[in-house]
This record gives sequence, C-alpha cells and structure tokens, in this order.
Amino acid sequence: MPVQPVYLQHLYSGLEPLQAFDVVYGGSFEHRLVSSRLATMEHQRLVLGDVRLETGRYAFPVIAHGTMPRDGICIGFMAEGGELTRCNTAAINAEEIQIYPAGMELLYHARGDSRWVNFAAPEARIQEVAIARTGRPLRLRRHAFHSIRLRPGGRLGLTALTSDALKLARRLQADGGMAPELAREVCASLLAGYVDALCSAGPAGKPEKMAVEQRHYHLIAACERLVLSGEAIDIALSDVARRSGYTLRSLEMIFRRSVGMPPGRWFMTARLNGALRDFLTCRPGSTVSEIAMKWGFRHMSRFSAYYRKTFGELPSDTLARAGARH
Repeated sequence: MPVQPVYLQHLYSGLEPLQAFDVVYGGSFEHRLVSSRLATMEHQRLVLGDVRLETGRYAFPVIAHGTMPRDGICIGFMAEGGELTRCNTAAINAEEIQIYPAGMELLYHARGDSRWVNFAAPEARIQEVAIARTGRPLRLRRHAFHSIRLRPGGRLGLTALTSDALKLARRLQADGGMAPELAREVCASLLAGYVDALCSAGPAGKPEKMAVEQRHYHLIAACERLVLSGEAIDIALSDVARRSGYTLRSLEMIFRRSVGMPPGRWFMTARLNGALRDFLTCRPGSTVSEIAMKWGFRHMSRFSAYYRKTFGELPSDTLARAGARH
C-alpha cells in the first residue's frame, strides 16, 4: 500500500498556544501559560501512513496536560531544554528517551525554552522492525511510561534524523509534496533509526525512584481535580493536604520538587488558564465576573491583578478581543 505523506507546520504566538490541543496527532493536550512573557510555539508534523513524526518548540515556560494517542506507541525525547523539563514530574536527563504506552496521560512541564520530539507507530510495526534487525522483540511496558538511557551521542543522532526528515518534507512541500516511493524510504529510515536506538539503550534510573515520581504525579493530578471541581473550588490548601493524606508542609515540598512551584501557585495557574480559555471561546454576552466566579475568583479587582500579571492584559481586554471575532 503506498504511503501518502502529509507535512504540516504551524506557528502559534501570543495566547494562541491555548488552542493547540492537537500538537500530538491522535492525542489531546491542554496548554497553560505561566507568565506574561511573549509566547511563541512552533509545531511540525510529518505523517507517513500509520507512522508519525512531530516536534514542538516552546519559547516560553509552559505546562501541557493531556493524553497520548491511543493507536500506537509513542517514543519521545527532548532535543533541547531537557534540563528544564519534567514529564509526569520525572526529570529528563540529556541522553534519555521516553516510551509512552497508547492512551497514557501525560503532564509536560517546561521552565524555559525547550524542543520535544515525538515518534509514533503501531506496536506491531515497531516489533516487526525490532525482530528483523535484532532477532528479538522489544520489551515494552503497557501501563506506564518509562525512560531508558541512549548510548552517548544517541540523542544527537535521533535529533539529526528527525530534523533531516522534516527539512526534506518542508522543502518538497512547495513542489507538490514527497513522492510515495521516497516517503516509504523515509518511513523505513525513521523506523530503523528509532528502533535501533531503543534496542541499544540501557536502564535510565532506579525503579524505586521512578515509582516515587509516578506516585507524586498521581497525587498532584488528584489534588488538582479536587481543587478544580465545582463543589470544592474554594477549598483551602490545608483541606487539600488533609484529604490527600499529607501534611501541608509535605504537600508543599512535593509540589516544589515535582513541578517547581508551591501548590497554591499551581492551582492558581490552572484556574487563571481556565478563565483565559473561557474568555477566548465564550458565547456572546458573557461577562468577566461570570467567568471569574466559575473559576473560583470572588474579588474582581484581585482577579484582574492576577490575570494581568500572568497574561499581560486585563480580562476585559481579552473578552473584548474575543467578542470582536464573533
């Protein structure tokens, strides 16, 4: 069956990253801005039949939370900024690569400029290539993501392989796209390169440390769900700690170590971004106070101050701009 290549490139700026739900094909991610710094995000995608290659560059601090595609295995790594990035609260080391099971929930948290790469393919195709090249299948976890350590220079090799494929697709886009025969060769090269990297990789860290990080991720996700639920929107941090089974001091330490900020700021960021998203997508006639109240803000002057400090404009300005587009 011929491979039908598709290449896409998009640049998001300002508040647009909040609309970038499909940065991973087949998945769904909500982006949150954490400062008023100008946000610019570049996204590229190359689809080669059931094999997909994507990369995203964030020129700003960001939180992305969502689910990976359900139709295959995803292989990801940080081409740049890994030392500033955490995935499900786990720190990313320079020569590590992550394997994400189908449909896995993922929290990506970058404190500065970063570039990620994601390669996705059906598990059957990955195993077929692995058996053909090594004589044995890869051992893949199915219920949690895990990191493995590449050989020295492995990350740079995969970065070059990725960049070459995307540059070729972008250059040919103006001439009608990549021919099916060439697309098959590029697809085979990508599969071989990524599978070889996985087959030669070793363990990344201690299993007990990874288990603690995974437990902390689930704790943070559960606390956030509690705080953002309609019935608990005004809940105090002390009550969040009590329901989680931790002391407030312990909860604060876990948040600071895992996501780089105290729980109060984490929840505030989630609520402010929820309000921002509603301002950008609300129905005509919606008001600032209506949306602010929905996200637990009872004092409009404080809400406006928090909002302006984070996003660089007043909530009324965002609402007016969104209304002009209707």
